[in-house]
Amino acid sequence: MATPQKRRAQKNGKKNTRRTADKRHKYKIQGNAIIKQNWDKKQTLIQNYKRLGLMTSLNGKAGGIEKLYPEKKPTMMDEDNNEESQDQEEKELTEEDIARLETTLKPGEGLIQRDDEGNVIRVIVGRKKTHNEILEEEPEFVEAKTEVVRQLEEQAKNAHKNIKYQSTYQQHWVAQLIDKHGDNYKAMFWDTDLNQNQLTENQLKKKCAQFLKQNPEYKREQ
Repeated sequence: MATPQKRRAQKNGKKNTRRTADKRHKYKIQGNAIIKQNWDKKQTLIQNYKRLGLMTSLNGKAGGIEKLYPEKKPTMMDEDNNEESQDQEEKELTEEDIARLETTLKPGEGLIQRDDEGNVIRVIVGRKKTHNEILEEEPEFVEAKTEVVRQLEEQAKNAHKNIKYQSTYQQHWVAQLIDKHGDNYKAMFWDTDLNQNQLTENQLKKKCAQFLKQNPEYKREQ
């Protein structure tokens, strides 16, 4: 048997659904003040991030993409220009470019460079990066495309940085490594007595640099 409250709800044609309730809800943008100031509540999250020059996810796009304008079909002139530019890039490859391509390609992938007659000039095969190459690799500088991104980068530069200091135990341990091996980080790496945590050469180099920066008057004991 229906209750009086349910009967009144059935007679009332205007049902308060989830969708209409969401429209009346006032959302508060919390977080960064720069993003909050430039946020447009009439746009979706993806539209706002695209307008501000940001990314919603670092793992790529999932689902469909809104296309406001149809894609322009490539013409014969564009194809000819692309072929000419590709030929110039292939002919002007240096040893540094080849080494960079080997690291950008995945293991098992390759590029074949041919001449105008179709003969194979060079085959570039991808190789796996070493651990030291990954640690020493510097990220490429990307110029900010929007004013919001410039403001965020400026804010990040002026942010407070936590300076890490080595403990007394770590300083004593690094001093032993320097006294025994000097700046021979390869020998430090293979020293199983002192390098029990199996730190890499690059990690040991950073530890020694931090120790010498923290103790500039330190002299190696012979």
